[in-house]
Amino acid sequence: MNKIEEFFIKEDDFAKDMEGKILPFLKDKLIDGYFENRDGLKLHYQYYVNSKEKASIVISHGYCEFTTKYTETIYYFYQMGYSVFLIDHRGHGLSDRQVEGYSKVHVDKFEDYVLDFNEYIQKIVMPNSLTEHLILFAHSMGGGIGALYLEMFPDVFEKAILSSPMIKLSTGSTSKLVIWLLKQLSYLPFFAKRYIPGYHDYDHSFKYPRCSALSKSRYTFQYQQREQILGYRTNGCTHAWSRESVNVSKKILKNASLIEIPVIIMQASLDTLVVDEAQDEFARLLKNCKLIRFEGSKHEIFNATDDIILEFYDEIFSFIE
Repeated sequence: MNKIEEFFIKEDDFAKDMEGKILPFLKDKLIDGYFENRDGLKLHYQYYVNSKEKASIVISHGYCEFTTKYTETIYYFYQMGYSVFLIDHRGHGLSDRQVEGYSKVHVDKFEDYVLDFNEYIQKIVMPNSLTEHLILFAHSMGGGIGALYLEMFPDVFEKAILSSPMIKLSTGSTSKLVIWLLKQLSYLPFFAKRYIPGYHDYDHSFKYPRCSALSKSRYTFQYQQREQILGYRTNGCTHAWSRESVNVSKKILKNASLIEIPVIIMQASLDTLVVDEAQDEFARLLKNCKLIRFEGSKHEIFNATDDIILEFYDEIFSFIE
């Protein structure tokens, strides 16, 4: 039996064990706070210091996500001997917005995420970590942030796990002409902070199974959090966010060779949100990278079926240990 199986939470037991085991276990270990960034925004963070810390794992979450979506992941990392640090990226969770309301996801420049992340690491992670060993765990949009971070700040992390990273955002069947027109509109102040067509405020809809998770119990837990906490109700992006997330792909691929640390990329075969081929190209450009493809998984591999989730964490712990 692999060690992760000793405390793995199965689909059928998830709701009961989350309330009865995971949340009580983590409650007295949580440090919760805010710091003010260079733009005057108050950014929310959480961390859990393990007194027997092997290393500190810093989580960079995805689009429309929030720190406590990773409660299960935090539990596994902590049980395996790691401290865990998380930040709500600007415009997400309990962090400040640059737009009105809680539903819109907006950023002026994608690099703002990266610089925020670095401020968090310098101000909060490094002073509170018990060791000097930092490992990056980054998912989706957070993987795009993480990839760019590794290029801009190559000496901070020792290893990196990129889960369904947004090396290139999928634009589906939208034509290049429409994408170009929307990008031009995004530079106009009147349009920059408006939703792109098709997006709207949070409407309380329960989207399973039309979502990125295969696990209904995990999706339900995260949906209930969104229902309870206003800051978790991010629901759609602005023109500026869309422009920046499309543009960042070329920047990430252009400088991929600057990353020298070991990296693993977790790729989902049924992913419709990010482009597999861009992940493949990114992996080829890195000096030390292993790409693992999870057949039958949607975008959120850590919210897939029990067998896939177990394999996901087995690969992670084999890599970092």
